[in-house]
Amino acid sequence: MKSTKILLLLLFISCNGQTQLNKELVFALSNESSETRGNIIDLSSTEFRLDYYDVYEKDSHFEFLSSKGYQGGGPSWLGIIYGAIKMSDPGILNKIRFDDESDGIAIWSSDKENLVKISRLIAVLKNNKQVLLDSIEVAEQNWKME
Repeated sequence: MKSTKILLLLLFISCNGQTQLNKELVFALSNESSETRGNIIDLSSTEFRLDYYDVYEKDSHFEFLSSKGYQGGGPSWLGIIYGAIKMSDPGILNKIRFDDESDGIAIWSSDKENLVKISRLIAVLKNNKQVLLDSIEVAEQNWKME
C-alpha cells in the first residue's frame, strides 16, 4: 500500500513538470533505521538546528566538489541538500532555514523531525554518488548550487 502511494505520487509529480522524486531519498525520510549524518542540537523546546560539516568527514566530498568548480563547503552543501529535499519532500523547504558558512551548514527548524529527515537525506547523498549528482543538477536548475 505504501509503495503504491509513493509510485502514484511520483507519477503525479512527473506529469506536472515538477522535480521528479527519488525513491531512495523518499524511503530514507520515513525509515527510522536509516543512517544519519550531522549533529542535531536542541536549542529550546521550539527551536532546533542541524549542523553538517562535510569538510571534516573522513569521506569528505570537498575535493570532488572543488574539482567540479564548486565551492565545496557550506554553500555547495546548501545546494545539494536543497536538491535532495526537492526530490523527496519539497514541503520541508517551507519549514526550515539554511545558514551556510564556508566550511559547513546549519539548518534551523521549529520541528526537530524535519532535521532528522534531512540528516537521513545527507546520509543517502554521502553513500550514493548518482543521487548526489542528481541533487546537484536540481540545485543548478534552481540557482542554488555554488
